[in-house]
Amino acid sequence: MTVTRVGEGEIRRGDVVLVGVPGRYGNAPVLQRVIGLGGDHVESRDGVRVAVNGEPIDEPYVMRDPLGSAGPAYDVTVPEGRLFLLGDNRPVANDSRSFLDEQSGSVAASGVRGRVRAEGAVPSALWPMVAFGALLALVGIGSGVRGYMTGQRP
Repeated sequence: MTVTRVGEGEIRRGDVVLVGVPGRYGNAPVLQRVIGLGGDHVESRDGVRVAVNGEPIDEPYVMRDPLGSAGPAYDVTVPEGRLFLLGDNRPVANDSRSFLDEQSGSVAASGVRGRVRAEGAVPSALWPMVAFGALLALVGIGSGVRGYMTGQRP
């Protein structure tokens, strides 16, 4: 997993962000998904399905409780400069729903330390460097082994 720095204006709905929230989570940063941005109306009437600005959102990444229990219903408007965040493991997530009495559960966008990069982006970008490094290591090892076997010192 790679986290890249982003400015407040670069944060989008659906991003998974690393965020620090003073007074929450033992002051440790946490990973959560951005559901609502400043000005958005976020609601869940049944504690399961989420709508943003009246439109239901598709969340294939969400882990549901196999026993079918739902979280609390909520209906909030996210204050400007703030974010409404939910965990992907909803049955156990300690997210914006847990702090609805504090600015609608939102967190300051300025608390975002970075965005999680999509899987596969880093390995594909680094693959040529890894391959070249492995090649150099093999050449170096091969040279050292040959010199040692023939009694020659490099």
